[in-house]
Amino acid sequence: MKQALIPRRLATMGLAVFAIAAATPAEAGNDYPERPITVVMPYTAGGATDVATRTILKRMGDALGQTLIVENRPGGGATIGAQYVARARPDGYTLLAGVVANMVTNPLLMPNIGYDPLTAFEPVALLSSNPLILVASRQSGFKTFVDVLQHARSTSEDLAIASYGNGTPSHLAIELLKSTTGIRLIHVPYSGSAAAQLDVLGGRVPLLMDIVPSHLKNLAQGLVVGLGVGQSKRSTLAPDVPTFQEMGLKSFEATTWFGLVAPAGTPKAVVERLNTAARIALEDADVQKSLLSQGIAPTWTTAQGFGDVIRGDFIRWRDVIQKGGIKLQ
Repeated sequence: MKQALIPRRLATMGLAVFAIAAATPAEAGNDYPERPITVVMPYTAGGATDVATRTILKRMGDALGQTLIVENRPGGGATIGAQYVARARPDGYTLLAGVVANMVTNPLLMPNIGYDPLTAFEPVALLSSNPLILVASRQSGFKTFVDVLQHARSTSEDLAIASYGNGTPSHLAIELLKSTTGIRLIHVPYSGSAAAQLDVLGGRVPLLMDIVPSHLKNLAQGLVVGLGVGQSKRSTLAPDVPTFQEMGLKSFEATTWFGLVAPAGTPKAVVERLNTAARIALEDADVQKSLLSQGIAPTWTTAQGFGDVIRGDFIRWRDVIQKGGIKLQ
């Protein structure tokens, strides 16, 4: 009898352990968060993404009943912070500010990066998305994107176009523009947007592909001409500038964005809790006012929606990089 009872007890214990393990993810969502959450920022403090993220996280903290602490880990083209979070415990207490640089472009351009952005993280929520914008100097004489096309097709010379750096989204958008239109463009990379803007404002370079927030004042003062933005609908920050899709480039899409991701394996209930808090924060009128004043367009998605954005951009820019033979210099 005693021998018969031993396996029965073991079976009962096994079922109990299985039941506890199966319940853990759901329970984690109910109890979470029980302590402050660390959000790793892959840039130095004080930059546009850092400041905007802190604004959103403060309101998220109110919704969660816990503090979200920003930990700046810059370096490696935003990949140092990503490497750290990829190795973190998947319990929802260590998150990453996921940006195009550490989730898409640099993993495609840098060898042995140490993580696969498509498998190392759980997307949590998109927080902001802005299209790339093509602007022209006043001295160029270009008033519309059609003017650019007509000029480029009427000459055998390459038309100079600036970006804010080799391998950046602005560079990749230029390569996409070349392949989509077939026009001859010569890429002129700068070490940042400010340096590129100076030469465009001075008329030394006729065109610049850049992020929308960098040109809001220039557009408002008529110092540059907005020719096109790289998303399906017009930017709320620059509503007078048409989209490339409006002008016939149906497949042209080029955006910069940032959001939150967690280490792979983070319980779904925890991800959903964070996603809901992000939605509450981005729907807050004060948060929206603050972000828009910074030139940041608040953009919320579901966790799955953010995953779709990451995968879509990864495929798009992978093809552009391979076709253009682009390498970091």
